[in-house]
Formats: sequence, structure tokens, C-alpha cells
Amino acid sequence: MTAMTPETTTSNPFANDPFYALGTADAYDEHKAGENVHTLLRRAHEMLDAAPLGPTPANLYVCGYANTVRGLLNGHMAQINAQTEVAQTWLARKQGRETSTLHQRNTHRRARR
Repeated sequence: MTAMTPETTTSNPFANDPFYALGTADAYDEHKAGENVHTLLRRAHEMLDAAPLGPTPANLYVCGYANTVRGLLNGHMAQINAQTEVAQTWLARKQGRETSTLHQRNTHRRARR
């Protein structure tokens, strides 16, 4: 039996920065208030374009906001992909195009005759 060695995870270097955390919290709050993910993404792009250079508190705020919006967008895309897969499966079943082992087995029997 081998012993598992715990791996250290790389943490976010800005995790303890209050301005980074403020940007993250604002992005989540706006999303929970009903803002569209695409609106948040556009807002993050505008903030990134206007962000100052260097490690300033405003830049850390924008990094936290943009990183959170990116995560929300990834979750949104995963949800859309899952819904699309469910809809395609339903449509295939409705149209009789779903491949099942029973259907394949019966098709091969008919081909041998």
C-alpha cells in the first residue's frame, strides 16, 4: 500500500487583498441582483480597458471583478451546454433517432434476412 502525499495547491496571490475581495464581492452581488452575465462581462472589459497600470488598489479591484465574471461566464456556458444536450436528447427520442441497444440489435436481424 502506498501512502498518498498531500499536494500543496497554489493559492491566489491576491486572496488576502481587501480590494481584490471587494471586486469579487461586487461581481457576485451584481449577478445575484439580476444582472445578465453578458452585461457583467462587458462591464469587466470596460474596467480592464480603463484600469491603471501597476499594483494599485483600483487595479486589484478590477482583477477581482474580472476574474469572478469569468468564473460566472464559465458556469453559464456549462449550464447552457447541459441544457442543449438535454434538448437534443429529447428531440432525438421524439423523432425516433435515439440509438439504443435494442434498436441496433433489431436492425442487424433485419439485415441478415
